[in-house]
Amino acid sequence: MRVITLSRQFGSGGSEIAKAVSDKLGIKYVDKSIVAEAAASSGIAKEHFEKADERRTNSFLFSLAAAHYGGSAAPVQLNDIITDDKLFIHTADAIKRLSGEPCIIVGRCADDILSDRKILRVYVYASMESRIARISKLYDLGEKAAATLIKKTDKKRANYYNFYTSKTWGDAQNYDLCINSDLLGTDGTAELICSFARTCENISK
Repeated sequence: MRVITLSRQFGSGGSEIAKAVSDKLGIKYVDKSIVAEAAASSGIAKEHFEKADERRTNSFLFSLAAAHYGGSAAPVQLNDIITDDKLFIHTADAIKRLSGEPCIIVGRCADDILSDRKILRVYVYASMESRIARISKLYDLGEKAAATLIKKTDKKRANYYNFYTSKTWGDAQNYDLCINSDLLGTDGTAELICSFARTCENISK
């Protein structure tokens, strides 16, 4: 399987699992590099992509504030306004370029953007209890603050995905494999994804 896309609930360990899959299969790990690639190819400052990464700002004020690619003091022109949609188009183009070689891509609607290709679409989820424990430790937060951050982050990711794909984030029908990472842990979940990918590849030959 040349390309694997991995969507994940916040706190489920999805990024760590994707890195483990990358190591086990010897394929490229693609996550934050999407932002860097989109910024480099578009000429738009990287921080604008970071602010809109997997979220919709829905703010015209944000668009005006981001209107100058290089911080120019020139008057803002309508075509220069950096909208969420413009950032998404550049992000999608970056994903298509980065998927030119075997890789695992984390989030950012990659499963839908690459729907015309042969890919393996994975969704990783976990119990709220384990997610709270992970985020509390990772960000040094109390349980209540961790739960709030999890809910807000998941909501942002869902809004972003639902808007740009016209699908429902987390709906099993959108994926080929949905895994509860609580059951096998990071390494076990990664190994299951690798095994599933190898089986799919063998069947398709």
